[in-house]
Amino acid sequence: MSGETSPKGQVDFSDTYDAFGGMDNLGVTFGLNYTERQMESDNVEGAYDLLDFNGNDVLSVIELQERKYALTRERTGANLNLELRPDESTRYFASAVYSEFQDAESRQRTIYAFEDGDLSSFDGSAAVYSDIPEDGFRRRIRYRTKNQDTMALNLGGEHDFNQWRLDYNVGISDTKERVLDEKEGRFEKTGDALNADVLIGGDLPSFTIRNGDTVTREHLVNSNYELDRVVLEPIWVDDKDVNFAVNMEVPYAFGIQNLTLKAGLDGRFKEKDSNVDEIELRDVPDLNLADYSMAPWSHGLADMGDGISADQFMGYFSNDRSSFSQRPQDVDENNELSLSQDYQAEEDVTAAYLMGTWEMQNMQIIAGGRIEQTDYSALGNEVVYDVDGNLSINPRRVDSSYSNFLPGLHLRYEPTDDLVIRAAWSNTIARPSFGDISPRSFVNREDLEIEAGNPDLDPYTSANFDLLADWYYGETGVVSAGVFYKDIDDYIVEFTSRNNPVYAGYDVTQPVNGTKASVKGFEFNVQQGLEIIDPVLTGLLAGANLSVLDTELTLAERNGEDFMLPAAAEESGNIFIGYENEQFSTRLSATYRGEMLDEVGDDRDFDIYVASHTQVDLTASYRFSQQIELVAQLINLTDEPLELYQGSKGYTLQLEEYGPTFAFGLKGRF
Repeated sequence: MSGETSPKGQVDFSDTYDAFGGMDNLGVTFGLNYTERQMESDNVEGAYDLLDFNGNDVLSVIELQERKYALTRERTGANLNLELRPDESTRYFASAVYSEFQDAESRQRTIYAFEDGDLSSFDGSAAVYSDIPEDGFRRRIRYRTKNQDTMALNLGGEHDFNQWRLDYNVGISDTKERVLDEKEGRFEKTGDALNADVLIGGDLPSFTIRNGDTVTREHLVNSNYELDRVVLEPIWVDDKDVNFAVNMEVPYAFGIQNLTLKAGLDGRFKEKDSNVDEIELRDVPDLNLADYSMAPWSHGLADMGDGISADQFMGYFSNDRSSFSQRPQDVDENNELSLSQDYQAEEDVTAAYLMGTWEMQNMQIIAGGRIEQTDYSALGNEVVYDVDGNLSINPRRVDSSYSNFLPGLHLRYEPTDDLVIRAAWSNTIARPSFGDISPRSFVNREDLEIEAGNPDLDPYTSANFDLLADWYYGETGVVSAGVFYKDIDDYIVEFTSRNNPVYAGYDVTQPVNGTKASVKGFEFNVQQGLEIIDPVLTGLLAGANLSVLDTELTLAERNGEDFMLPAAAEESGNIFIGYENEQFSTRLSATYRGEMLDEVGDDRDFDIYVASHTQVDLTASYRFSQQIELVAQLINLTDEPLELYQGSKGYTLQLEEYGPTFAFGLKGRF
C-alpha cells in the first residue's frame, strides 16, 4: 500500500568449456539477483473475552489495536554451479548459494484497553465502557532492522558402472539472523478517564470515545501522551544444517529384465541456537509524544490520529542512552524476559530405504520401505508462576529418540495412450518445529498472555491413500480427477487455555497433539484450448480446478468435540482464462480458499479461524524477439485482506490490508 516503485533485477550466465582434454565437459552457471521493496500495510486487531456484566459472563471486546506497518525489504543473492563430466559414465557437481535479506521496519500502533474500564451497558452487540483510566489509552512506536544471511554448499557425484549406478552428495548450510536494534517506545495517555461506546458483531468493532457525554479525539493527539517505558528486544538466531545421501541402483536385478532395485542411506543433522534478550527500561526521562510527531499515516481501516516519527524518537534514544535504565524492582522481570525465550536444540535424522520398480508394458509398480531414526535434544528455560504471581526460571533439558518404518506402494497404469491412472499407499512423518518442541516461552505481562513450547510433543504420522486419473485429449486438453484419504495420528495444533495450572492467571498458547485426525478429499482439474469449439478461438485457453476436503480432528483437551483440521481449507479452487500464441501470453485467474481453523481455545467462543479468501490476478508476457520479452504481473487486483476471527464471523481478531501489487519488467536472453 506504499504506492512506491521497487526495483528488481536478475542476471544469469551459463556456458560450457573444454577441460582436461574433453569436449565441453565442464559446465558453469552463475547468477546474481537483487530486489528492494517499500511496503506498507494497514492492520486492526481485536481481543475478546468473558467479562462480568450484572453477575453474568458475557463475551465482549476487551482490547482493540490499530497498527500501521512501513518497511523496506532488500534481498541479494548469488549462486554458482559447476558440473564436470570427464566421461560418459561419470558426473561431478558442486553448487554454492548465498542469500542476504534485510527488513527495516517501523510500526505505529494505538491500543484501546477497554477492559480497564467498567462494562456499564451491554446488549450482545453494543457495549459501553465507563471510566477507562488514562493509561488504558496507549500509543507506541517501534523500529527494527532484521538481517538474515544464508550460505549453502552442495557437492556430489554420479557413476554408471554398467551393471549398477551410484550417486552421492553432501551439503551444508549456515543461516544467521540478527535483530540488534529493535526498540519500542511505549507512551500512555495523561489527563481524564474516558468512556467508549463500542459496536461488535459486524466484522471490525467500531467505537466512539467520549469525555463525559462529549465525543472527543483527545486520545488521538500526541501531546496528551507521556513516555512510560522503552522495550529493547535484540535477537540472535543461528541455524546449521548438514546432510548427506548415498544411493545405489541396480537395473535388471537378479537377472530380471523388468526389475530395478534401489537402496540408499541419508542423514540430516540440524542445530539451532535462539537467543532473545528482551528488557524493559522503565526509568526514563519525562518525554512528551508531541516532540516526535509527524503527518498522520494514511490508514484505510482506522483513524490513527497524529503520526509518530520512528527516526526522531530512535535518534533521541541513541543520543541520550544513559537516561534510560531499568528500575531495581524490575530486575527479576527483566531476567525472565531475557531468558525465557532462549533455547539450543539439535535434531539428527538418519534413514535407509530399499525400493523396487517393476516395469510392464502398460504398468509400473514401485514398492519399498524407509526406516528413519530421529534423535532430538534441547536446552531451554521453563518459567513458572505461583498463585501470588511470583516467578521462577528453571533450566530444562529434554531428549527424545524414536524410529519410524514408512512403507509405500505406487501403481501407474496406462490402459490407452491418452489415459493414465495412478494409485498409491504411503506413510509419512512430520516432526515438530524446534520452536514448538523446545522448552521456551514468551511472556506478555501486560496482557497476561504466554506463548510456550511443549517438550512433550510427539511427531505426527499419516497413512495416505491416493487414486488419480488423467485423461489427455486433443492437443491442449486434460481432465484430472482424484480421491484421497489420510489417517493421521498425533496431529499438532495450537491450543489456548485460560485455566493452565502452571501459569495461573495467564492465557497460555502452546502446541498439543490431537488424539486422532483424518482427511477425505476429492480433487478435479480441467484445462482446454477453446479451438475445440471454433477454430476462430485458437489460442484461447480456459481451465478450473477444485479441491474439497472432509477433515476431522479430536483433542483430549476438548473431549467429545470434533474440529476441522487446522490450516486445511475444506474448499479451494481456481478458475482462469487465457490466450497464447508465439508472441503473446496472458492469464486472468481467480483463486478461492475457504475458511481455516487456526487455533483451538477452551471452548468454541475462543477458537480462531482464518476467513475465506478470494483473489484475482493477471499475468502477461509479450515476446518482441527470441531474445527480448516484456512481462507483467498484477497481483491481488481486488485488494483482498487477511482476516482472522474468534468464535464466529462477527468477532474480527485481525484484519490486515496490503493492496494490489503491479510488476513490469524486461527479460533478455543472449
